[in-house]
Amino acid sequence: MPLRVSLFGCGTIGLEIARAFADETIDAELTRIYDRNAEKRQTVIDEFGGTDAPEPVEEPTELFAGVDLVVEAAGQSAVADVTVPSLEAGCDVLVLSAGALADAALRQRAVRTAEREGQVVHVPSGAIAGLDAVKAAALTGDLETVSLTTTKNPAGLEGAPYLVENDIDVQAFETATTVFEGSATEAALAFPSNINVAMALSLAGIGPDETTVRIVADPDESNNVHHIEATGGMGSIETTVRNVPSPTNPKTSYLAAVSAIEKLRTMGATVRVGT
Repeated sequence: MPLRVSLFGCGTIGLEIARAFADETIDAELTRIYDRNAEKRQTVIDEFGGTDAPEPVEEPTELFAGVDLVVEAAGQSAVADVTVPSLEAGCDVLVLSAGALADAALRQRAVRTAEREGQVVHVPSGAIAGLDAVKAAALTGDLETVSLTTTKNPAGLEGAPYLVENDIDVQAFETATTVFEGSATEAALAFPSNINVAMALSLAGIGPDETTVRIVADPDESNNVHHIEATGGMGSIETTVRNVPSPTNPKTSYLAAVSAIEKLRTMGATVRVGT
């Protein structure tokens, strides 16, 4: 029996994921979808051309019955609404808005519920590379430092809570300027639409409070750039990914959607390489 999946969120990333179900890139069944916006739900349904289209539901709780996995693609504010309830209903959950797990209480509730119910919380790699190496180094106990520098065009950062609260006008910058330095926990809360990769990296490595993050606004940069450095007794790891922003949402890298699609595709694959 194919994997049965529900989708919470039909925006930029959710639509890309739905297309991968529609064209059978993902060998699984998308059974139900939810989004507060009825037009977005209809856009997803239209991708299926009337054949095996998922059922749109009016309430998030309707996503859980009779499915194996719930995919969250609705932003950090939705994670609390879907993660623990999905697990309690007997579903695994794939969390794309991993930055929400900066909330230690939510993260602990999710872990405890998954353990109690025998379910799994999946966090895809997202828009970065190197998580397999970071995870392996962390397992040895030799990983000492992990840092992430994210550089984006000001358009991809504008409106972030940290910038609004500190009255920082990123559009006024003429050169690359560091606008934030802190822990992954702080970064995920300060830039909820931008920095889910920081939480994924920290969970793979030495933890949210120990992982350092720097965010740079660069008016000359057209890509979303993530540079990771990790050091320890095992040596050093260094990766840089230059992501093309989503054409409909500059805050999101296109690779973030593809990463989720690959995670879903490999759940039913015979050969599984890496995460």
